[in-house]
Amino acid sequence: MLPWCPRIWCTQSSKEVLMDNHVMPLASEFRESGISELSAVEQARRIRDGEITSLELVEYYLARIERHDGRLNAMIHMQADAARKDAEKADRERKKGKLRGVFHGVPTAVKDHHMVRFSKTTLGSKSFEWLWSPVDDIMVKSLREAGFIILGKTTMSELGLMPMAESLDGSATRNPWDTERTSGGSSAGAGAAVAAGLLPIAPGSDGAGSVRIPASLNGLFGLKPTRGLVKDAAQGVDPFGMTTVGPIARSLQDLAQLLDVLAGSDGAYSRRARMEIPKLRIGMILETPSSEADPRVVALVRKAAAELEEAGHHVEIRPTPQATLEEFTPVYQKLVSRIPLARAAKLEPTVKWFVESGRKIKMNEAFRRFRGLEAVGRSAMLGLDVVITPTIGVIAPKVGEYTNSNPKTHFEGAATLGLFTAIANVTGQPGLTVPYGSVDGLPVGVQLLARPGDDALLLALAATLSASNS
Repeated sequence: MLPWCPRIWCTQSSKEVLMDNHVMPLASEFRESGISELSAVEQARRIRDGEITSLELVEYYLARIERHDGRLNAMIHMQADAARKDAEKADRERKKGKLRGVFHGVPTAVKDHHMVRFSKTTLGSKSFEWLWSPVDDIMVKSLREAGFIILGKTTMSELGLMPMAESLDGSATRNPWDTERTSGGSSAGAGAAVAAGLLPIAPGSDGAGSVRIPASLNGLFGLKPTRGLVKDAAQGVDPFGMTTVGPIARSLQDLAQLLDVLAGSDGAYSRRARMEIPKLRIGMILETPSSEADPRVVALVRKAAAELEEAGHHVEIRPTPQATLEEFTPVYQKLVSRIPLARAAKLEPTVKWFVESGRKIKMNEAFRRFRGLEAVGRSAMLGLDVVITPTIGVIAPKVGEYTNSNPKTHFEGAATLGLFTAIANVTGQPGLTVPYGSVDGLPVGVQLLARPGDDALLLALAATLSASNS
């Protein structure tokens, strides 16, 4: 049994049990017997049945944030008073028999590049300190329509560039499993807050691994959906279609339900995630052209692949796709450089270098590189239904481990965290990280990739994979 594996996971083998009841544990220092141990879906059920009110739940999470977030720096731009009013309204609606959606009355928060009415939106940057929104964006509207109560914003790396949220002023979003280590990024606060029980569930966004990286480092499930499945206002600056919103959760059921909300699919993914899956042809990739993964991480991926093989799936080693960081960087630079900036001088040095470099790249050259990488990535799926890889080739780095005064060196060092994840953003295929063990007490995830449109297949396979890990 893994040292942090909950008993219901480690002693049951039913996919139904896993999908309905299995919830990953909170990071050990933040555990308490209480409602934060429950899934978001279960919290919604208790509100629906009158066992707890939305206001009580909001007050509970606001208190946890007040008590713990000083150590994590996961939350920003809190809207406590607005959340209380929204919760009171949700409770009045419930008494009248009116439920807005599956998450009626459940608290969450959104990444700090989303527009939330009457809130600042700073994109993790001092260059956006002036930006305030009177309205919700399309993603936030979908959350409210599903019944969520917005507590505030979750932290992110500046402009979403780096795979960790660390600033030169010393502030950093920290991993609740070890606060000396990073929680990953760019959806840094979402990962840390859900893992520490400051939020029951949260959306993130993923342009090169920004959902899957923090989910993996924090012991959570995290999905980058198929390109175009989730509509998001940020796609207006992304001509490549690399970025997308995706769910981060402590249970597969929560993940599937939040995907339904984000995709506007009326429960389709929650239902399809329970489907019986055929015997699959699965490729295993264990290294990248730029680096070898930590042997302890590789061992966990091999163990997961062996369990899939024991379940009747065919698993074969596949060669590493020859798509390098050097080839990817200009495409990513062009993407980030398209974010409208009014005060670029306030960017931190690495981000400023990245933006300025991107502005020098012609769009047709960026597209030429993008199409080449896309072809390489899609070739890796030929003859396969699924690919399994490490989500990240290393365990959670210490805060500041990659900090360097040379912007290029800083970026390339930190980009190590995204070497297995970024290709799915280029190809548009779905990618899911599944918590699958630990190294030195730190969570490790394995990544499952499928063909575009097979998001539900990944959820169903993850249930089988996790259920077999007894």
